[in-house]
Amino acid sequence: MESGIIIIWHVAEGDEFAEGEPLYEVETDKMTSEVEAKQAGRLLRIAARAGTEIPVGTVLAVAAEPGEVNADEEITAFLADTGVLIPAAGADDSQAAAPATAVAQPVDPAGAAPSGRPKAVPKARAQAKALGIDLAAVRGSGPNGVIRVADVAALSSAQTDGPNPRVAERIPLQGVRKAMAEAVTRSWKEIPQFVQQVSLDAMALQARLNRLRYEGLAVTYTDLLISAVAKTAADCPDVNARYTADGIIRFADVNVSFAVASDRGLLVPTIQRADHLSIHDLAEHTKSLAAKAKDRKLSADDVRGGTITVSNLGAFGIDTGTPLVNAPHCATVFVGSLRDEAVVLNGQIVIQPRLHIAIAYDHRVVDGMTAAGFTTGLKERLEAGG
Repeated sequence: MESGIIIIWHVAEGDEFAEGEPLYEVETDKMTSEVEAKQAGRLLRIAARAGTEIPVGTVLAVAAEPGEVNADEEITAFLADTGVLIPAAGADDSQAAAPATAVAQPVDPAGAAPSGRPKAVPKARAQAKALGIDLAAVRGSGPNGVIRVADVAALSSAQTDGPNPRVAERIPLQGVRKAMAEAVTRSWKEIPQFVQQVSLDAMALQARLNRLRYEGLAVTYTDLLISAVAKTAADCPDVNARYTADGIIRFADVNVSFAVASDRGLLVPTIQRADHLSIHDLAEHTKSLAAKAKDRKLSADDVRGGTITVSNLGAFGIDTGTPLVNAPHCATVFVGSLRDEAVVLNGQIVIQPRLHIAIAYDHRVVDGMTAAGFTTGLKERLEAGG
C-alpha cells in the first residue's frame, strides 16, 4: 500500500468518540474497510478530507482526550509543526495544498451551497454560467465534491460541436478502480499468457448441489467451484505457483482468491488453505468474505496470500470469456453459465446441463501440456460432482 482514499468520516469535528467506534472508511488498491478508534477521544481537526487520495504516513486528523478543550491556534500550530498541508480556507481551483495556517472547516467555505445546489467555487460557478454549462452535470474533484474551475473546463472541452458525444460525467481513476486498471494493463503487457477452454457435463455437479441444499447446507455453485479448483491445484503444484525474477515459487498452501463485485469496483478476497476445508466451512468463508467486500469491511488479511484466482460470472448469464492472468498468480479460472444444451452421446442427441470454463495461464510458469493436466483434472473433478 502506497496511498489510500478517505471515503467518509463517521465522526465530525468536535465530536467525542468511544473506543471501538468507527472513525472513517479508507479505500486502498485492494479493499475498502472501516478504521475503528483504538481509544476514546474527541476529534479536533480533520486534515485529510473525504475523497482525497493521500500517501501512507500522512496525518489524517488531530484528536484529544475526551472533554479536553483546545484553541484553534493550538491545533493549527500543531499541524504546522508536523508539516501537514491542508487546503487553505477560500481556495479555488488550485490542486496545491497550503501550510496549515488557517482553521480547516468541515466543508470548504468556497464551496458551501444551499441544499440541492451544486457545490462549486465562485470562479467555477461564473465560468459555468458564461459557457452555459449546468453545474449539476459537472463532477467535482475538490474536497467534499466541490466543483473546481478545472472540472468545468474539462466538461466544456468535451461538449464540443460535431460528432463527439457529450460527456455525462468523469469518474476519477483512483483506489480500487485505478489498481484494477494498472493490474490488467501490466498483465496484458508483461505476461505471455494463453487460455485453455473446456465444456463439461455438469449433471453430477448439479445433483451434488441439490443434495447439499436438501441436507440444509447453504452452498452455492461458486463454493463447489472454489473447492474443486483448490483440490485440483493441490494435485497440480506446478499451477499453484508464481513467477519471480529469481525463479519460480511453488506454494505448499492453496489459497484461492475469488472475484466479488462491489460499488467501488472488483474486489478479490482470499480463502486460505481452501483445499483443506470441508464444503460447509468453505461456504461459510465465501459468504462471510463476500459480505465484507460489499460492506467495505475487508481487512488486509482478507485479501493477501492468494495463489490462484477464480472468477464466476455464470450467475450473470455469461456463457464463456477470455480471462487475463491475475498477477502474481499464474492461473485464473473463469467459469461461465450452467445451462441445458443439446449434445451428441453415442450417436443420440440428448439434453444435458453443461458448464463452460476458460483458464488463463502464465506461460513463464507452465507450458501447454502442464496446463492441460490442470484443465482436464478440473474438468474431471467437476464432472464427478466437484
